[in-house]
Amino acid sequence: MTKLNSLKRLEHDFPTFTYKTAQQYDLSKYELHELSNDGTIYKIDRGVYIFPGYLLDEFSLLSQRFSRGVFSLISALIIHNLTDEMSLHYDIVFPQGYHPATGTLKENNIRARYLSKKYYSLGITTKKTENASTVRVYSVERTLLDVWESNEIEPYVKNEALKRYLSTEVNATQIKSLNKLKDELYPSSTLLKTLEVYSQ
Repeated sequence: MTKLNSLKRLEHDFPTFTYKTAQQYDLSKYELHELSNDGTIYKIDRGVYIFPGYLLDEFSLLSQRFSRGVFSLISALIIHNLTDEMSLHYDIVFPQGYHPATGTLKENNIRARYLSKKYYSLGITTKKTENASTVRVYSVERTLLDVWESNEIEPYVKNEALKRYLSTEVNATQIKSLNKLKDELYPSSTLLKTLEVYSQ
C-alpha cells in the first residue's frame, strides 16, 4: 500500500489523530514531520495532528488514547445526536481489570465506569462524530437503556432522547436489538413500554 493511500485512509478514519494511530497506518515520525512541514497536516500538540479543513475532535482523541474505552451515557447521546446537552466531562466505560492512571483520567475530564467483560462488551459499535472521526461508542439502543436506568440523568434528558430516537423511523430490527439488550442488561426496565406510549 502506498503512503498516499495510507494517508487517505487515515484522513477518512481519523481527521484528528495521534502519533500512535498514524503508526497503525504505516506512517513514521519522520514522515509526519515532513507532512507537517509542507502543510499536508498540522501538528497541534505533542503527538497530536489534524488534517486541514477539520475541527479538533476531542471525542476522537480520547477514543484513540484510551482504546479500550467506550463512550456511554451523555457522551454517547451527544455522538448519536440524541441530546443538546453540553457535559463538563466524558462518560467512558472500561472493562474490569483495565485501569488507566487516575491522574490521566482527571486530566482528560473522564468519568470512568468499570464493567465485567460480559456487560462491557454488549452493544459496542463504532460511529463517526460530527467532525468525521471514528470512535468507539455504545449502540443507540444500549445507550438509551443505560440512560433510562441511570439515576444521575435528568428526566427531561431521557425523554428528549427517546423522542429523537423515535423521530428516526425506528425499524423492527432496532426494536429487536433493544429488547434483547433489555433482557440481558435491565430485565425489569420500563423503557420499551414507554417507547410504545410515545409512539402512539
